[in-house]
Amino acid sequence: FSGTVYLLWIYNAWLPSYLQMERHFTIAKTGWVAAIPFVFGIFGSLSGGHLCDYLVRSGVSPMLSRKGPMVIALLGGSFFTALAAITQANVLAIGFIAVAMFLLYIASSAAWAMAPVAAPGNSTASLGAVQNFGGYCGGTLAPALTGFIVQKTTSFTPALHTGAAIGILAALLYVVLVREPITPRTPGATQA
Repeated sequence: FSGTVYLLWIYNAWLPSYLQMERHFTIAKTGWVAAIPFVFGIFGSLSGGHLCDYLVRSGVSPMLSRKGPMVIALLGGSFFTALAAITQANVLAIGFIAVAMFLLYIASSAAWAMAPVAAPGNSTASLGAVQNFGGYCGGTLAPALTGFIVQKTTSFTPALHTGAAIGILAALLYVVLVREPITPRTPGATQA
């Protein structure tokens, strides 16, 4: 979840500056253009929940119905972030960022839908809190690291590539580390 929130916070914190500094948009144009990816994010957020529900109704296991969309959307969001970094065309850059935001909000919705499926009923809030803490770590790191990279390189390209790499790493860790639901502990059982 850190990788998802890291990428989202690059855009939350730096999209207007990116459009002005890297794409040379005016302040007035930045206001309108910066809203486009966030509109796509709204639809991604709504689509993520519907996608998870659809997959369960289609016979996909509850874990895979959340894990699959989360991983694929996070990889896709990272891919489109990397494309936005290298394209010369402003329209394409905005399009790539909009698709990235759509996918990242699918990943976020799927990740939040995972908590009640992955944890026993009495631990859902705890798992959600751990996940939220990880998201806060990514959300805290993104604006600071992006600012540092942009200041040192005078370009957003390495900062966006860093975000894409963090997103890919997070997706791979999700594949490796999240496998089965957490088994409930029997009351009074001791751990070895």
